[in-house]
Amino acid sequence: MATAKPQVIIRMGSHSEKEYLKKTIKFFDGLILGANLVEATPGATASLLIKFGGRKLAIPFYVDPMTYAFGSYVDQGRLRTDLDWIKSDQKSKKGTVRRFKRSYNKLADEFGGPVADAVAHGAAIKPSDLEDKARASRFCKSIVDYQTSRLARVFREDPEYEDFAADLPTPTAVFAPYFYIEPSNHDAWTRINLHLATLTTAMDPGLPVHAVILADVEFLRKPEFLNGLAKNLPRTGVTGVWLWFSNLVEHTAETLVLDSFRSLISNISDSGLKVFNMHGGYFSLVLSKYGLAGTSHGVGYGEQKDVMPVIGQSTPTVRYHLPGIHKRVGVPDIQRCFEPLGIETPADFHEHVCDCVICKGVVNESIDDFEAFGDMRFSTPTSRRQAQTPAAAKRCRFHFLMSRLRERDEVSKVKLSEIRAQLGAAEKTWGRFPSLQDTCRHLGRWQKALA
Repeated sequence: MATAKPQVIIRMGSHSEKEYLKKTIKFFDGLILGANLVEATPGATASLLIKFGGRKLAIPFYVDPMTYAFGSYVDQGRLRTDLDWIKSDQKSKKGTVRRFKRSYNKLADEFGGPVADAVAHGAAIKPSDLEDKARASRFCKSIVDYQTSRLARVFREDPEYEDFAADLPTPTAVFAPYFYIEPSNHDAWTRINLHLATLTTAMDPGLPVHAVILADVEFLRKPEFLNGLAKNLPRTGVTGVWLWFSNLVEHTAETLVLDSFRSLISNISDSGLKVFNMHGGYFSLVLSKYGLAGTSHGVGYGEQKDVMPVIGQSTPTVRYHLPGIHKRVGVPDIQRCFEPLGIETPADFHEHVCDCVICKGVVNESIDDFEAFGDMRFSTPTSRRQAQTPAAAKRCRFHFLMSRLRERDEVSKVKLSEIRAQLGAAEKTWGRFPSLQDTCRHLGRWQKALA
């Protein structure tokens, strides 16, 4: 079942991104907020929604309860149940101690039940903790109530702002609680996730209920697991499902994995469910030809995500999204292609690379202006390495958002055969240069997976 126009649902990761969203939010097809952001800054988050339009917000709106954070996870091949990844080193009178982050402590207070127990005991929720129907039903209700009322309660609890509570938007749909289907106990976790989705729909919360399937990317190699999902998800009564295969990277995934993902989407959508990819990029947009309703990601990141985030990693350089190959690339690698491609002027750049409003504003006098997307500097007088300037990072992020919106619109207007031809042409154009040969290898795999 093909979707006419795929949705791009933007995920806000922090309030530092509000300058991007204030200018672009109306062009996207949805907004999703993580519960950890809500609890870290409840007042600021509620206020920002009012600024975005409040009850008159013209796009779908979702709150991701992120219940998976309180389950088990795999870290460097080892199963962990200590919930350490949602803790941080905090100073106290006794020195530095490792405690749960404030936002997750608050979520435990809000969710109660098995989540509160997990935080109290410092041990992840187990499938057996959710097998009792009455207890699991109460848990589902608390998760639904959180999504539908938490932000409004921020204003209701403040006499000065309580009149604004009614102006906040209502979620377009609510998520059933969900947990990571970790490989060593996948049968039990799959059963529990489907059980929680069934209990949530049985509550009849007055809004559509969506399930989230969070599993390791290797499960895309397991036909029995995938066929079971396609068969059993419709039985839960949900109207939509969000797929999240941990660390599925569209640009590096093997054709077999991409084929399997495409088939799963097609099979689920044929049952009448709306199917979304929780973290996806251009390839996901093209999968709208096979029934994918939409995909979500952040402001220049989040097109793929591991269930276990990388802790302590330095902030990566925000690279330029090269529209022809639908991938972010280093500015110098692109510049090396200009001369053989005959790109000598801003007009040439706008014709052969990008003519979005950002690129027209930056590359307007000389082709050398393109370097502004990759400006580097020493952060301090003693720095040994140069880092990207904030202005360059901002240009790249805005350009990425404009490019993604254009990709969405173009995918909806052309046939699948034309998209495959475009991918082949892009590989011939950009992949012949040494600086981009490896960068373009995904184009051939995408062509095969979309056959």
